[in-house]
Amino acid sequence: MSNTSAAPPQVAARSAERRLTIALLVIVTCQLMIMLDMTIVNTALPTIQRELGFSSANLTWVLNAYAVAFGGLLLFGGRLGDMYGRRRVFIIGVAVFTVASLVGGLAQNPAWLLTSRVIQGVGAAVAAPSALSLIATTFTAPAARARALSYYTAASSAGGSLGLLVGGMLTSWVNWRWVMLVNVPIGLVIIALATRFIPQPPHVQGKLDVFGAVTGTAGLIGIVYGFTHAADGSWGDAQTIGAFVVGGVLLIAFLLGERRVAQPILPLALFANRNRAAAYAGMLMLPGAMFASLYFLMVYAQNSLGYTPVEAGFAVVPLTLGVFSSRWTFPPLVKKLGPKNLVIAAAALIIIGLLWLSQMTPSTGYAFIVVPTIFCGVGVGIAFTSLNFTVLAGLPPQNAGAAAGMLQTMMQVGGALGLAVLGTIYISGLEDALKTGITSQAAVATAAGEALGGGAVFIAVLLLIGLFGLVKMAPAPAPAPAPAPAPAPGTQPPGQATSV
Repeated sequence: MSNTSAAPPQVAARSAERRLTIALLVIVTCQLMIMLDMTIVNTALPTIQRELGFSSANLTWVLNAYAVAFGGLLLFGGRLGDMYGRRRVFIIGVAVFTVASLVGGLAQNPAWLLTSRVIQGVGAAVAAPSALSLIATTFTAPAARARALSYYTAASSAGGSLGLLVGGMLTSWVNWRWVMLVNVPIGLVIIALATRFIPQPPHVQGKLDVFGAVTGTAGLIGIVYGFTHAADGSWGDAQTIGAFVVGGVLLIAFLLGERRVAQPILPLALFANRNRAAAYAGMLMLPGAMFASLYFLMVYAQNSLGYTPVEAGFAVVPLTLGVFSSRWTFPPLVKKLGPKNLVIAAAALIIIGLLWLSQMTPSTGYAFIVVPTIFCGVGVGIAFTSLNFTVLAGLPPQNAGAAAGMLQTMMQVGGALGLAVLGTIYISGLEDALKTGITSQAAVATAAGEALGGGAVFIAVLLLIGLFGLVKMAPAPAPAPAPAPAPAPGTQPPGQATSV
């Protein structure tokens, strides 16, 4: 009799767990798809240029159009989820992204493809903050949240390297158009499953901060564009300087305006928590090193070791595997050590890996980079998850979208900053190396090594943030047990049936 009476609660618990697992899979798949598109077209660029008639000057905008729209709209996209429903906004963002991918895959000229890439960036900026905030509101228990974030961060961190591999395979083995079209079936499945399995959390009632939306979005677009333009080595160019000035002025106006509105795009109270503010700063430094480092590893593999795009994609698989290892290592480690100690340890591991990689030459070959790329991957996975965990800890549910939007904004701005700064180091190092008369392969290896060494400086700042910015978090209190139901008249209370 007791087994029969216990069956319905057990079945309900298993059903709830299954629904949460599918919801997490949907969220993680969306994030992976969005991050893949940061790099999936890289290896297809030569083919795209030849078939659609891009000029060399405009070709980089196949990448930049997505990055600028994505990075500029993240704050706005995050607040939309808070105010109009995170699941609803998540689905709309994925739908926009999916349609834009279909349109881009059918492009017949440069303007067509660039327009679709901008719309892809808009869809990604709307969907991505809601994806992270849905984790915050759906997985509220610390252990469940740590597990969910470990999956989410693995997808976020590994998406760039997987994009290079998948893009190379699709371009070489099928057709470049599939680097866009591959998103269509994935997006449709995400929409179908999200409607059924992702719960709709309560949303904030209020009026959208239009002034903040306009100034914040335009200011971020200016800053991201400035860094993107500077990555070509043109820091002193009038366009670069103008973008920074206009973007900076608009962001100052944005911050001043946010202090005066009831429902700001970015609630400044988010920064009152010391750990959260430090984690945001850390999220600027970590992508600043790692996105650029991934790029220079690919440059080294193709231009110094002579690998094909597909071979170069496989060359960074150890980095990807290292990142994915955080899925298993983070949940038990954060419980024992806390996010502060994990950030410190992860930063030290990444610094060792980057300094090791900075010594590579054409003669060292592929074997030389395997171990340090694993070090970097493990460190990146743990550091990303720890920073995400810190930002979401103690977060008011009504600000989950805004907090997630800010986190991902720092990630995109940091990536643009790193590529601009380390790209300048690479170009300068390449020019100096070629003047010495060494081979082009040796010059590429030397310059890429200098850029990777520069990435270690970014991570050294992250290490300082971990040491002096973060403080140890108090352990979350155990949830109070649910009160036992009152026994029916004439029956024995459940707790007295057996001794436990």
